[in-house]
Amino acid sequence: MKRVWQILFRVLFTLFMGFVGFVIWVLYPHENLQPLPEPLVASMSEEGLTRLAEAEASADYPALLNAFEAQSLGSYCGVATGVTVLGAFGRGSDQWDFFTSDASKVRSRFEVTFGGMSLPDLEGLLEAHGVNATRFHAADSSVDEFRAVLNRNLANSDDYLIVNYQRELLGQGQVGHISPVAAYDAETDSVLILDTAAHKYPHTWVPVGMLFDAMTAVDSATGKSRGYLEVSR
Repeated sequence: MKRVWQILFRVLFTLFMGFVGFVIWVLYPHENLQPLPEPLVASMSEEGLTRLAEAEASADYPALLNAFEAQSLGSYCGVATGVTVLGAFGRGSDQWDFFTSDASKVRSRFEVTFGGMSLPDLEGLLEAHGVNATRFHAADSSVDEFRAVLNRNLANSDDYLIVNYQRELLGQGQVGHISPVAAYDAETDSVLILDTAAHKYPHTWVPVGMLFDAMTAVDSATGKSRGYLEVSR
């Protein structure tokens, strides 16, 4: 009988470890670089570099790039974005200590790890870190209003802009995503997204109209459209 229990224990332990390994494999991002569908443009391509050089609204780019963190987990796009913006403000943080006691009251590490976060969640999490975050849902705005925000926000380094959008409308798979925006090029009417999913996509120039459409998609977690956050000290 003792041997039966030993065998049963070993089987259960093996199954448990297999399950743990599977969860880790699912949660942690694996490098799998994807080609960008047209008309998206990689930031380090010749065209992408030209847009950055000619963009008049790119004041946020240096600080954001210097503080940029790729997401450490598949569900941490919002966390990586928050840490990047806080770092651009000079507030040291990382994706582990982002969940302070105050931040965890908004949404816990466990909830984000296994369920991601919504735009309102990120707004609250950033405010828990002592910065001001103002949320705008795309359905309550217009592409022209968003374009004006891009021109104003990205022309100075006192505040930052975060977008929440549905990747499917950019030809990048059926998942919601959050990332900071670093520059706007009026000539091509495109915006530079510092994509936190660096294991799959480069920093990318996206047509403003296309991004806005992707932000109007409804987030099932809130029942509202996605949108953007303006973040200031």
